Amino acid sequence: MAYILRGKLCGLICAECPEALSHVTVRLYRPRESQNVTALAVASAKETFAILTDEEVQAKAPFLLAEARTDDDGNYTFTLGEQDRYQGEAVEVDVLCPTVPHLKPGPKDPVPLQFSITTVQPRWRQVDNDFLAVWDYCLPQRFWCLVRARFGAWTICGRLRTCDAPHTPIAGATVHAFDADWLQDDALGDAVTDASGRFRIDYLTSDFTLTPFSPFINVEFASGPDVYFTVQLGSVTIVSETQADGRQPGRENVGHCFCVELCSKDVLPPDVEGVPHWQQVEIFDIHPFPSLAGFSPQGYAGGAGASYVFAGGVTLKGNCPLRNSAIPANPLEYRFLIGEWSWPGGSDDPTALPTVAPASLAPLTQILGTLVGYVFYTNGLGLSDSAQVIVDAGDLKPGGWIRVDGKPVTVDMRDGTTAVVNVAPNIFLRTFDLLTVNTPAITSLHPAKLPGGLPILDAGRSLTAAESEPIRRYRLGFEVRDGSTLALLATDGLDSIVFDNSPVIVALDLEELRSNACNPIASGLVHILYTIDHPHLRFFNITISNNNGIQHPPPPLPAASFTPPPPPGNYLFRGGAGGPHLSGNNGGFPVNVALDPPCAYRVAISWQTRHYLASSHSIDRLYCK
Repeated sequence: MAYILRGKLCGLICAECPEALSHVTVRLYRPRESQNVTALAVASAKETFAILTDEEVQAKAPFLLAEARTDDDGNYTFTLGEQDRYQGEAVEVDVLCPTVPHLKPGPKDPVPLQFSITTVQPRWRQVDNDFLAVWDYCLPQRFWCLVRARFGAWTICGRLRTCDAPHTPIAGATVHAFDADWLQDDALGDAVTDASGRFRIDYLTSDFTLTPFSPFINVEFASGPDVYFTVQLGSVTIVSETQADGRQPGRENVGHCFCVELCSKDVLPPDVEGVPHWQQVEIFDIHPFPSLAGFSPQGYAGGAGASYVFAGGVTLKGNCPLRNSAIPANPLEYRFLIGEWSWPGGSDDPTALPTVAPASLAPLTQILGTLVGYVFYTNGLGLSDSAQVIVDAGDLKPGGWIRVDGKPVTVDMRDGTTAVVNVAPNIFLRTFDLLTVNTPAITSLHPAKLPGGLPILDAGRSLTAAESEPIRRYRLGFEVRDGSTLALLATDGLDSIVFDNSPVIVALDLEELRSNACNPIASGLVHILYTIDHPHLRFFNITISNNNGIQHPPPPLPAASFTPPPPPGNYLFRGGAGGPHLSGNNGGFPVNVALDPPCAYRVAISWQTRHYLASSHSIDRLYCK
């Protein structure tokens, strides 16, 4: 039995700018006798947060229970057991920072710093034979910025939008930050805005305190810089602030963490209809807000608890206008790109997530018919009518490009004839669907590891690595271009998504039925031979029932469930096996049925995968007693 504590740590630059506490050491300490553990456990972290001196860290050292290092996303995991002499009691949580994220290199190496967050009494819940608790925490701005200040780290987090409503984000612009100094303007740094218009600039004290007279004299007496900005979009300046802006309230002597909203009057928000974008895979946003569940870095959708994968036809949703809003006569074309993640060495590995990113992306040409809109016309009876506009593989141009503008659509004139109507802006109503991916055509590029499944005579044995399907993880890209000039107008991408069309490998039998499938069970035991294997299993369980209901539920009968990550290794849950057939007909999983009354019984194995919209399934074996 083990106590598994996992969670995620972050810190706030400001409310709109969180960052993961990546690659820090989380330390758990046992409470000291002098501490009121109950009071500490219920106290707010703002009352218990403290930056520790070296002497305070050394004084706590004898009480250190365990430590763990966070990953890139700030996730940590502790597994505590008898060897740690731990029984689920409260622990004090400290963090040792060797540095802070995005710290700009300086003349000196950073000095590690340890701070105490709070005392936590984990809320344990039993999962199989272990106890699991989750504790996520995000340090408030004033605490995290105090830590960053100790490292000499200064940060500007901002967002750039149009000044005019609806205040559209401006992507791809270069933001330059300056300090309005007495003698010269100090360049603090620059950054390029992302698709949401956000940017981040990290700098050091030396970037705004050094003067032409340094190190002999320093005339910058203020505690922080007086910040102003200029912004370029391509070769055009769209924001041009001056020193006077840096002397305004809110811009003078900014702190180590500074968040700002910038806008440009020179960039007008486009008509929403004219903005090409890729928004969703099925119902899942590819760029979700923090409160919504999108895709994990590993490619699973719907949040950690769901961790969906996709099979069959998968619809990619968004908008691509028929024409270029800047040059209305020019049609637009769009396409999707795809590449597959792999493993170090290049061989399939069912025991690990693929971690080698695709070197490049290729046009995605494996598509199914997709209803992208409706074309309106007047039929042969003089009445208004409409017809579906379907895009399929026959519409793909070289390079996988799709052009809907001008597409000929054969329509029913309702008088026994047909006609051809060409799609045009004034007669076209779009849906939200861009393309439906034919995922079986993509995953079938890999031959099945165990074609035909597992024979019933092999029920009970575990699959070998060569027989086990691995995780198939892909990267998708989206591009829109002017169909006349071929200029690229919009791009987007989804770093990871998991496609899976492999069957569940399952086999079920009883040792007692091997010699004679019709004889009643004579002994007090039945031996269940079961195997179930799939790279994306949600759960499986085995039950024995009769007409009066379930007689032997799980547990003690075999059962297991997917446990949401972190750690990412939880994604590798794939089932189990009860042990192979033995020559003495006593292999597999034994079940004592001596007290069961004479009756007909059903042994069933049920399961469900983590496919989006999947339902549960089962197979069974019957016996009499």
